[in-house]
Amino acid sequence: MAKRHVSYKDANGFLQKCFAKPERMRLLCSTKAEREGGDSLAVAVEIAPGGPVVEVQEVSMADGWTGCRFSPSSLWLALSIGQNSLKQVERPSAIEFGCGVALAGLAAHAVGYDTTLTDCLPGHLANLTAHATRLRRTPSLEVFCLDWIADVGKNACDIDTGSPENLAALENGKPSGPSWQSIPQEKLRSFDLALASDVVYEPHHAVLLPLVIERWLKPGGWLAVSLAIRDEAICCRFLEQLDACGLLSYTEHLLIETACVPERRLVQL
Repeated sequence: MAKRHVSYKDANGFLQKCFAKPERMRLLCSTKAEREGGDSLAVAVEIAPGGPVVEVQEVSMADGWTGCRFSPSSLWLALSIGQNSLKQVERPSAIEFGCGVALAGLAAHAVGYDTTLTDCLPGHLANLTAHATRLRRTPSLEVFCLDWIADVGKNACDIDTGSPENLAALENGKPSGPSWQSIPQEKLRSFDLALASDVVYEPHHAVLLPLVIERWLKPGGWLAVSLAIRDEAICCRFLEQLDACGLLSYTEHLLIETACVPERRLVQL
């Protein structure tokens, strides 16, 4: 497997270029990925000056459908975690939703969170499971299948039935291939930190993700979400749904940082 190291300086410099050209946030960090093949690359990212270093395993395609590489949004979130771990309790726990290669989730693991990685795509789950077995397990690191549609109900909103990631839940099934273990119900509302990056790109995601976060995040817990804005209406619907789920009402500090204006804004509400 080929390997690549990305220093904090280079990672931060890349993000600055993305901030200067926000449309770049919608693309994967690596734009040279082949659309077919299955070649893999181990990428080690220094998420804070002097470390820690987080290694993810990228593949060009996951089960022939979706590229399994990290995005600028996930890199932004990982670097934010590296510098501001948000740890408020002893031995905190974190969960990442729709994690792909799980750069953000593995960043949380690297700074001391017991971490649960979740996805619904077979290629992502296979890649995550293989990679997680090679990593140290203290703090704990687990991989589970979590399909948002199956988790909060397929009648919650209109859903694109043509998308491969939606078919399993709509057909009342699970991802094909190995028997992927579902996240245990006893973990409901138990996580101190909920993470998600670049996972709101279809209208139903804006409705389902807040419902899923509310279902698994501990009351009063932290959520950290980094999104590439592809559609204004979808983004606004996501924020409205967060509020409807009560995820903003108890938030002590709401920070909104954006790369979509000439000078980035950091707003505390």
